[in-house]
Amino acid sequence: MTQVARGVDPNNVALTITPPHAKFDVRDVAIRELTRSAAIGRWRNIVLARLLVADALAALAAAAIGYEVRVGFDSSQDARSYLVTSMAIAASWVICLSAQGCYEVRRITTGTREYQRVVRAGIVLAGSVAIVCYMADVIIGRTFVAIVIPTGIALMLIFRLGLRRSVYRRRRKGEWSSTILAVGTSESVRHLAEIAHRTPFAGLQVVGACVEDAIEGEEVASGVPVLGDTSRAAEVAELLDVDVVAVAGSGLGPRRIRELGWALEGTRRNMVMAPGLTEVAGPRVHVSPVDGLPLMWVDQPQFTGFPRIVKRAVDVVGAGVAILLASPVLLMIALAVRLTSRGPVIYRSKRYGIGGRAFTVLKFRSMYRDADVRLRELEEHNDCSDGLLFKMRRDPRVTPVGRLLRQLSLDELPQLINVLFGSMSLVGPRPHFEHQVEQYHDDVRRRLLVKPGLTGLWQVSGRSDLSWDESVRLDLYYVENWSLGFDFAIIARTASAVLRRRGAY
Repeated sequence: MTQVARGVDPNNVALTITPPHAKFDVRDVAIRELTRSAAIGRWRNIVLARLLVADALAALAAAAIGYEVRVGFDSSQDARSYLVTSMAIAASWVICLSAQGCYEVRRITTGTREYQRVVRAGIVLAGSVAIVCYMADVIIGRTFVAIVIPTGIALMLIFRLGLRRSVYRRRRKGEWSSTILAVGTSESVRHLAEIAHRTPFAGLQVVGACVEDAIEGEEVASGVPVLGDTSRAAEVAELLDVDVVAVAGSGLGPRRIRELGWALEGTRRNMVMAPGLTEVAGPRVHVSPVDGLPLMWVDQPQFTGFPRIVKRAVDVVGAGVAILLASPVLLMIALAVRLTSRGPVIYRSKRYGIGGRAFTVLKFRSMYRDADVRLRELEEHNDCSDGLLFKMRRDPRVTPVGRLLRQLSLDELPQLINVLFGSMSLVGPRPHFEHQVEQYHDDVRRRLLVKPGLTGLWQVSGRSDLSWDESVRLDLYYVENWSLGFDFAIIARTASAVLRRRGAY
């Protein structure tokens, strides 16, 4: 019985593998080379062209806005000089973006570093304009620069966010992705394939593997057949015409890795190292070479010190301002809850936070008064298969007003008081009940190293649609990689997650 590699390619051409225990015939897939290569090149060129056009339009628009505010449509000599300066700034901006690596397709559409590079390019441009104007004795109003640079950065970030969403939509359909040949051990390749599968927006599709500890034709993961041993990696990569050869884990020695890199020289294929270290983000990882050996330094997660003081200050200020601004909405919600069903306006629930300490979490009541009593009779209708969480898409205990509050996450707003008084933070893992905490494994207890949050990775990644294991994985990732920048990125994503209402029930 033949097996088929289910990695999707732009031409929907299946990769046929010979039966298990038979020798893999690379000629079976050679016919795919020309058509796939053209399609792969096209999507990258499309993304790059859109980026260039979007950035150029953003730079021109920012320059036009600054020109209009500073001098208006005037034909004077001063106006003409500003017009020339505006055009020069727009052209220089694209050069600065390119110098910062903003047009390297493999580094964009994932993570926050793309946005950081855009901001850095704007800062570099502002400094360059100041230096050039000083050296050339050219006078440009500070108001003009103060308008153009922030406006341009904002427009570029908005355009890139829109482009990223369009790329994500394509990748969820199996398009606009990079195909990967994974090389290493069966376990490491399986782990890499699982990560690529659960993050389709990253655009990585593992279509085959070269390992030493499995038989050719077997699948080390769903849709990932073994196509040979590690010594044939370069040959298989050439005939599969993959975009990336990923060395997963530490299954290959330094000599074999070096030889593989040499074999890939002169091809358009990239080689990446996927170390066994997982759930640790870039800010904690630093690579420094020692006599040609790249050493990966992993910083310890920060749970105390000055960053935590700043985080607490942000929590207090953010929660205080939010309560003041949202006070009319809070009053209207409280009135709606009170008038539409019997019971208290605020629902109080015992949860466990930092250090395993119990505290009372506050929420607007979204269920009928007897909801806790009726829980047992509804347990068989639990939509969470693992049983650790209880979620029903159409829970009869939820009031009509409560259903709307839950969809918009407005029932969570009283937790701003928890944040203000220190039992919670604006961003962090969700607080759990006692019976859930009692079932924590030792690694899951690391959730208790930080304060629970009003929002977090769980909330912006699917909420109740996620399994217990997936929600715990996201919480632990946050704990291991916490930073103020990470917090702000999650807060920025929260508004979009609330409007999409995914997993809100």
